[in-house]
Amino acid sequence: MRPHAAVRRASRDAGINALSPDLVSSDRLNRLLQLWKELRGERELPFRGEFAPEQLGFILGQVTIVDVVHDPLNFRFRLIGTRIEEAGRRGDQGKTLDQIEPESYRDLVGAAYREVVECAQPTCHQISYVYRQDLVSFERIILPFTRTGSAVDLLLEALDWLPGVPQDLKNIVIPEAPASALHCS
Repeated sequence: MRPHAAVRRASRDAGINALSPDLVSSDRLNRLLQLWKELRGERELPFRGEFAPEQLGFILGQVTIVDVVHDPLNFRFRLIGTRIEEAGRRGDQGKTLDQIEPESYRDLVGAAYREVVECAQPTCHQISYVYRQDLVSFERIILPFTRTGSAVDLLLEALDWLPGVPQDLKNIVIPEAPASALHCS
């Protein structure tokens, strides 16, 4: 199956549950969230200059770093982790969201990213879907950063598989939450 066909099928059949950041079960995602909180301190958002990709060695292959472009709002994929590229997003690094195919995937990713930009808060989801008759589940977190102290201009997205996912399924394309499942918490 071509990766984009897998995205369309998995996205359509996905079960999405919004999670409070305190309920994320992944040790890696919790470690990432703790790093974000430490960088933020008492401010609304951490500064992107304080964040270094080298700090992500424990999860770097499962991370996407996205520049937020304003006026009009768009998103540019600065870095896509190797495990995500291997899962079917190869060639998307450097592209803007409006260049991503298929359109259904682009719309779902855009809705998730717009939610974080509008809320200026981390969002977390548990996503489950059936792929080749196996239940596949993972947690995803999207963290906002700022350059100015107020506007979100960088997103850090990371995912981690939940226990029980067969090893051979850990490299498949990851669907995004439908817009109807997204909300600010």
